[in-house]
Amino acid sequence: MNRLVMKAAFTLSLGIIGFAPAGNGWAALTESSTPALAQVEPNQDNLQMQCPGSILVNDINYTVFFTREAGFSRIVLRRRSTGQQIAEAFLSYDRKNAKGQAIWRGAVNGAADVTLVHLSARPAQRGDQVSVGYDGQWGRGTCQ
Repeated sequence: MNRLVMKAAFTLSLGIIGFAPAGNGWAALTESSTPALAQVEPNQDNLQMQCPGSILVNDINYTVFFTREAGFSRIVLRRRSTGQQIAEAFLSYDRKNAKGQAIWRGAVNGAADVTLVHLSARPAQRGDQVSVGYDGQWGRGTCQ
């Protein structure tokens, strides 16, 4: 009996979904013949980074803020010539494009749209590039 309990505990740890009587004991009912491993996103840590960049046409520098919990959640826009903050927008995840790149969107004062495209199909990490569109103009930045 102890052996059956040990077998049950072991098979449950492999993702077994139930048991059914079979011959002289209990046979496990599984989803597949091989145990499936959970898909885990790399860098499951407390990653926080900033992604500075520029939109040259509009004299704007920006900084995008990323956290593992919220993603690309906020952007601060500054006038490059003076360093003065001109806007801040909060971004929300929208969707992935045909290349598998995440698109985030927000608005400044309910008027100008801000769009961020994470230029990678993998989870965000340092060194990745982002493309930011604001007021019809686009720029690029690199996450640090």
